[in-house]
Amino acid sequence: AQDVRVQVLPEVRGRLGGTVELPCHLLPPTSEVRISQVTWQRLDAAAVAAFHPSYGVHYPSPQSSKERLSFVRAGQGAKADLWDATLAFQGLMVEDEGNYTCEFATFPNGTRRGVTWLKVIAQPQNRAEAQEVTFSLEPMPVARCVSSGGRPPARITWISTLEGEARESQEPGPLPGTVTVTSRYTSVPLGQVDGVTITCKVEHETLEEPVLLPVTLSVRYPPEVSISGYDDNWYLGRSEATLMCNVRSNPEPTGYDWSTISGTFPASAVVQGPQLLVHSVDRLVNTTFICTVTNAVGTGRAEQLVLVREMPNTAGAGATGGIIGVFIAAIIATAVAATGILICRQQQKEQRLQGAEEEDDLEGPPSYKPPTPKAKLEEPEMPSQLFTLGASEHSPLKTPYFDAGISCAEQEMPRYHELPTLEERSGPLLLGATSLGSPVLVPPGPPTVEEVSLDLDEDEEEEEEEEDYLDKINPIYDALSYPSPTDSYQGKGFVVSRAMYV
Repeated sequence: AQDVRVQVLPEVRGRLGGTVELPCHLLPPTSEVRISQVTWQRLDAAAVAAFHPSYGVHYPSPQSSKERLSFVRAGQGAKADLWDATLAFQGLMVEDEGNYTCEFATFPNGTRRGVTWLKVIAQPQNRAEAQEVTFSLEPMPVARCVSSGGRPPARITWISTLEGEARESQEPGPLPGTVTVTSRYTSVPLGQVDGVTITCKVEHETLEEPVLLPVTLSVRYPPEVSISGYDDNWYLGRSEATLMCNVRSNPEPTGYDWSTISGTFPASAVVQGPQLLVHSVDRLVNTTFICTVTNAVGTGRAEQLVLVREMPNTAGAGATGGIIGVFIAAIIATAVAATGILICRQQQKEQRLQGAEEEDDLEGPPSYKPPTPKAKLEEPEMPSQLFTLGASEHSPLKTPYFDAGISCAEQEMPRYHELPTLEERSGPLLLGATSLGSPVLVPPGPPTVEEVSLDLDEDEEEEEEEEDYLDKINPIYDALSYPSPTDSYQGKGFVVSRAMYV
């Protein structure tokens, strides 16, 4: 035969006075197993309910009558219903709480059992209230929170900004098996405690969320008095000067009394409840005023010294204006400083960004398009000038560089002197020479020779004549020229070109 088992819940919760079901099933349902009886009993072996296919339902316990207990499906006329032995409780009582065993008598598997714990719970009723107390220096309860009729007992805590503590007590609830929890919040009832709000927090397993109950504390205390209105500028002849008696108390004040420390009350002063009005300040006002306030708890008082001046106190007003001016100046200076800081930070940020962009530009190809170069006048080649330097040497001369886009009149001519060519010095051009445009003006000089030779074997007269000519047309020639070669170089064919000095 196939093995079978009993399926039940480990724990079932039911509300006090409500209805609850204890599920019980024999699994798996099969025709090979025959059920002869289903029984529910408590852990102490006391039978609660039984069902037999031939004899029907039986409730042997006196408190477990058929009005309170019933099989949900077994015994409804169908044989298959024997596999479901769910038991229902109505009018749940505290005495119903406990362990219950669901038992199947089968063939050929024998007896199969399952145990369920039935827990009876009750939702409490919660309230919180302030306890009116009188001013004291000793701690006493100032608020109370009550959670009544809970099963199991509720848990109470306080949310408060005051320095206090909670004291808890328990007592039987209105229904058997229930508990009432009372928590009292204790603190020193000073005047500052009056009007403060604290919160009672109640937690219970029947509640989805904690219950929060705010409480506003009430402390009875004598009046706390202060006087305002004196500005240290009471002078002779001042009109409509006022003093105000400020009071904080619980309960409300029942009377105000104005007096002076000297016992003489100025005739120009009029009492209007908490206000003292002086129509015209005279010398009798130069005294100390006392305001005494009374309520149901006690009495409080405050004093104010008044100094009467001969003339108005303009220094005080100036000082006040100075303070205001300093305050405004400080605000302006702060704003200016903040603006300067913001500007500096913005400039630094822009510089960093610009530096980063420059680095990127250096790393990559240039992002700008180079300007189109201006067309230049091509430099014509000078014809070779023939110099007789032992062996012939050709040294082309360069012409000034002109910009083709600008007229010759707008361009400044070079400010230097050129040595005249051999053709200009001798008159006729040599063979192969050509003109290069406008002639270059050269100052008149001595007659020139047709060819120049630096051969060391030439006549000394011819060399002296050339040196005199160079000194006249170029005064820096002597400063740049080297002395004549020494006798040790004579006969060695040492040649120095004058072109390097020009």
